[in-house]
Amino acid sequence: MSSDSLRLIVADDEPLARKLARQYVARVADVEIVAECADTGELEAALSRQRADAALLDIRMPGRDVFEVLVEAARRRPLPPLIFATAYDRYAVRAFEINAVDYLVKPFTESRFAEALTRVRERRHSGAHGGDLPRLLHDLGRRPDRLLVPVGGRIVPLSVSSITWIKAEGDYARIHSGGKSYLVYRTLTDLEGRLDATAFLRVHRSAIVRVDQIAELQPADSGRYGLTLTDGTRLIVSRGHGASLKKLMI
Repeated sequence: MSSDSLRLIVADDEPLARKLARQYVARVADVEIVAECADTGELEAALSRQRADAALLDIRMPGRDVFEVLVEAARRRPLPPLIFATAYDRYAVRAFEINAVDYLVKPFTESRFAEALTRVRERRHSGAHGGDLPRLLHDLGRRPDRLLVPVGGRIVPLSVSSITWIKAEGDYARIHSGGKSYLVYRTLTDLEGRLDATAFLRVHRSAIVRVDQIAELQPADSGRYGLTLTDGTRLIVSRGHGASLKKLMI
């Protein structure tokens, strides 16, 4: 194989998904599947035994949690660049935080798969590596500086510092940033736990705001406050969350 060749581990509990990966690989030059895994036990064995240049991983498989397996595998030897693939896009943030090369939402196309492999090669040629991966894997609970959000058929990174406010929409949350909004499959409570409490404030059961985006605050009825953000959005601070806001007042 050439110096540009890739040895790939494919881990997915769905036989059809593994078959599709084989078909895609057959039409890409200099790529070889060195292991196929149907559960996380097989993945753990492959990561310890196989010399691979990349791993295509389904996030939900039988056995232990995939991220736990990666934590332990990273203790023993450096992990190859990771490409996550799943039908559950709510895992995107977690995958992104551990420095994944790419994240594919099923069903993904052959061209999208080829693009992911191209990114693996680009990372290798740039000299970048996963040296911080073990630390990041152990730090999955950290507060990220970027979130992954859906845009059309793709998922792109969004800087947390660009967020103005977030609104609850059932089991989803709508993130407002730079005059645009992004609907993500995460609850507001989930996002609240992921964000820096010194930078973001829950002002209502259905709203979180970035503190430095508060333009004006005015007393309202029944001990509540009216809040205006820099983008012109007006919100009411509920009585239950007013105490947190008062702590910021001089």
